Amino acid sequence: MKIKTYIFLILSLIVLEGCLNMNSPEDQANYIKCYNSFDSKLIDIIPNKIPNSFVSYGYSSPKYFFYDYAGMHITTKISDEDEYNKLREKYSEKAKAIKNSSDKCLIIITTSDNELEEGVQGNFNCEQPIPIPQYAIFKPDGGKNNINRIKNLEIIVLDFQFTDILNSADLTERKNLPEELSKGYSKGVTINKNNMTIQKWVVFW
Repeated sequence: MKIKTYIFLILSLIVLEGCLNMNSPEDQANYIKCYNSFDSKLIDIIPNKIPNSFVSYGYSSPKYFFYDYAGMHITTKISDEDEYNKLREKYSEKAKAIKNSSDKCLIIITTSDNELEEGVQGNFNCEQPIPIPQYAIFKPDGGKNNINRIKNLEIIVLDFQFTDILNSADLTERKNLPEELSKGYSKGVTINKNNMTIQKWVVFW
């Protein structure tokens, strides 16, 4: 009897975990709608629907506009060291740049109302400034105007261009960036070995 009870409890926990991870049908529909509003070649690293294993996600489309940027990101768990190594190798082979999250040549494309302190946004005078979205390496910390850069993340940038690739009237030039950097596009992944997660992201501004 004790064995049956133990098995029942284990199965119950598995079912409960699955239910907690499932996103709502409305969220899934909005995510898919946003995904389909982009050229698939520009967002080819992003899943076309939210997997049940997601940790977090976000999206903004020119057709369903919420912010002064467009883009998508989704974070999922990495199951083990073998998967971590395979993912790192897979994306590193295609990389235009591989950086640590503390690198001063990373140009942060702001994606929230939070103000970045002077010097945090990146060194615009780097020989090769690399644009990445704020959500790729920052996290909120206790309030609207408090955000922290996450240390020791590996940023694998697969593509970037300083050009208005979407040709969208909704995306206005960034006043907090030099003119030559004020429009653009970037996609890549952020790998966090400490908590074994990978975030796939794309941003347009």
